[in-house]
Amino acid sequence: MNRSIAIPSGAVVLATIAFVAGRFTSPDAAPVVVRTTAARISSATPSRSQESTGVIANNARPVISSAETAYALLNHLAGLSVTEGSARSVRPVLVLLEQLSQMGTKALPAIRQFLESGTDVTYAALGGKRLRDVESLMNAVVPLSLRTALFDVIAQSGGEDAEAILAENLDLTRRGIEVAYISELLERMAPGKYRNATVAAATKLLTNGDNSDRSILFEVMKSLGDTSYVATAQSQIIQPDGQVDREAMRYLQHVMGPQSLVLAARMYQNPRLVEPGSKEPLARVALSFVGVNPQAVDLFHTAVLDPALLPDQKRNLVEDLNQDGISNRKAPTPEDLQIITRRFELTQAYLQQDYIRNDNLLNAAFREADKDLRKMLERAAAANPPR
Repeated sequence: MNRSIAIPSGAVVLATIAFVAGRFTSPDAAPVVVRTTAARISSATPSRSQESTGVIANNARPVISSAETAYALLNHLAGLSVTEGSARSVRPVLVLLEQLSQMGTKALPAIRQFLESGTDVTYAALGGKRLRDVESLMNAVVPLSLRTALFDVIAQSGGEDAEAILAENLDLTRRGIEVAYISELLERMAPGKYRNATVAAATKLLTNGDNSDRSILFEVMKSLGDTSYVATAQSQIIQPDGQVDREAMRYLQHVMGPQSLVLAARMYQNPRLVEPGSKEPLARVALSFVGVNPQAVDLFHTAVLDPALLPDQKRNLVEDLNQDGISNRKAPTPEDLQIITRRFELTQAYLQQDYIRNDNLLNAAFREADKDLRKMLERAAAANPPR
């Protein structure tokens, strides 16, 4: 199977489909068979009986069942591909998906069987921040794949049968992105009903699945506020290759809060972390709590001076004092301002130390952070002058 997501359902997409359906017919698309009898006027000269009775010759098209139509549409979709950036190549796909959607529940048996086959077609690349933002994928003009487009078609049909098919695929899929997408659809259809099923599906893949999907699976767990995976995630932080599992650490930081700092400090001393730069994700946990927790400053200090961290890691760790752990940089909350103030005091203190002055990289990094923090405080003061 390939990677996947869904056909969009927003107003922009509906307008696109309406335009496409009205203005474009795919040269490859199979004609949609409608249950109707076409009335045609015979091209031959009408006989007297025809003239007197006004009868029009009827030529009936063969009636094809809804199931046969759905299978034909699905098979046609399975043979189409999309070229990235090409609107022309995506039009036939959107037209056929809309035709399938118009069939409603009559298309569900065929879709269910098609999904069981494991057939898929990738339409768009997946990666980066989009991997964590399922909602943006659901609203995308171009579906990520045929399978997830069909998940959306199923959800649009509504009803118990649609729920059942989505729940089946939630349990059977081996892709994290499909777990995230299906769980979101089910949550919209039946809030809270499939929470445990989603947790079970995500846990199964996190334990036995493809490492490339761990990011989106942990995002699912975080969105559900699940803590059942905490013990397992802790055991997975340090991987066999001596690297830190960043996704597991982010999940633990989210669900454990400040307690994750205790874990990060303990893991930082683990002798298995011998690869250069391998400790940086743990130092990032400390950075998030600098200005809130004194222990965070201790671990941050250890990391900044640690020769095991790479130069760029140290520089970024210091310069990011102006962002990590601050909820709103442009309009800081009162809590943010307290953190910014404490961090500014920290950079001022570091810049007075000889070991920072004599280190060109750290000196430049702390000066940059100090400048940014000062500007943030000045902007906040200007926006809220004393009365």
